[in-house]
Amino acid sequence: MRIDRSVRESALELFLQYGYEGTSMNAIAEAAGTTKPSLYARFPTKEAVFRSVLEWAIQRTDWPVPEPPAPSLDDLEEALTAIASAALSRALEPSMIRLEQIAVAHASHYPELARRTFGTGFWPRKQLVVDLLNRHAADGSIVAEDPDLLAEHFLGMASVAPARLASFGIVHDPEERARHTRSAVQLFLRSLRRVDDERT
Repeated sequence: MRIDRSVRESALELFLQYGYEGTSMNAIAEAAGTTKPSLYARFPTKEAVFRSVLEWAIQRTDWPVPEPPAPSLDDLEEALTAIASAALSRALEPSMIRLEQIAVAHASHYPELARRTFGTGFWPRKQLVVDLLNRHAADGSIVAEDPDLLAEHFLGMASVAPARLASFGIVHDPEERARHTRSAVQLFLRSLRRVDDERT
């Protein structure tokens, strides 16, 4: 519904600017152009608003910047590099860092918020990695047992560690990010057993 989207967009801006504690339901209602009773009818608490905003924002393909097109899956290394680069770029966007900082700061009070932040920040790309692994396993070039778990490991290695550092204000320059991506891809590729290796 239009009002729900308006609430989420307005609340997201307020949370990013003023933090969780500094944002009130009154301010959200006013910014969204609705009434407080109407807001409470949809979201009974501020925590409910933030949970909704967090999940909605992280899963958007147009925020904080538009997602790049999915890479071709023909070349395993090139596809992994493209996926890792996109995941890292998104994780290090200032708005994404700020949103994660807010969620982590309230993790002890609202553990579900932390689980959502740690769990969904890079999962939208998980299926793409799974599809990539299945494709190359099917043609016999690799053996990728448990592609779901492998995809989680790869995305965690590619973007989670730099994102955690960024939440503490430690953001590496573009050259270091590129080096991190290359290292993650090469390490992951070495972990994939080749069919020929299984025969020796």
